[in-house]
Amino acid sequence: MERTVKLLLVVFVLCLLEAECSPQITAGQSTTTLEQRVTALEREIGGLQTQNQLLVDCVTNMSSDQSDTVKCARKIVTAGISYGRNVMFSAQLTHTLSRVAVKQGIVFDSPVTNVGDCYSGHTGVFTCCKAGTYVFYWSIYTTGTHYVQTELMKNTSSIAINRSGDANNYSTGTMMVLLHLNFGDEVWIRVKSRNPATSNIYADKSSSFTGFLLQ
Repeated sequence: MERTVKLLLVVFVLCLLEAECSPQITAGQSTTTLEQRVTALEREIGGLQTQNQLLVDCVTNMSSDQSDTVKCARKIVTAGISYGRNVMFSAQLTHTLSRVAVKQGIVFDSPVTNVGDCYSGHTGVFTCCKAGTYVFYWSIYTTGTHYVQTELMKNTSSIAINRSGDANNYSTGTMMVLLHLNFGDEVWIRVKSRNPATSNIYADKSSSFTGFLLQ
């Protein structure tokens, strides 16, 4: 236990040292430069406050599992790196998903943009690395003879539903959501229902998942 706490403290101290090494404001700098530095310092302070809270949470909920300690350390470092950055991503599906199942997660495997590195093209999950209000948008492309409902999930809760198909030709359904997220919240898309059971979701750069930090 003592060794684990020391490890987390070392991670936090390294983050503090990194912040202290930032360039200092000098008397000869312009007003614009000073304003930029003040904004940057405010972001650094916000990041350190977030890291401090994560450290407290890690120590409070400490377990003997070393993997939990590693996860905590990663969260602390990630919070410092991501705080103050713009966050946005857009990812596309590159292959057909055949015979999709109910509650199947949809992995948009090809990130076109991933500023902040908070979206995973391997899991299809966006993990919030900066708390705030986000806009999410997704589109699903299927055939007219198929009917596919997908839903945007926040952690374990369904937030919104997108319907596509049930037309004479190929059909694309779209949906947009405005959502507040806290650090560590996870957002992804999954299949809610489909008819028939042989329904497919097609790629062709028409099935995609996009999100960005609004404020």
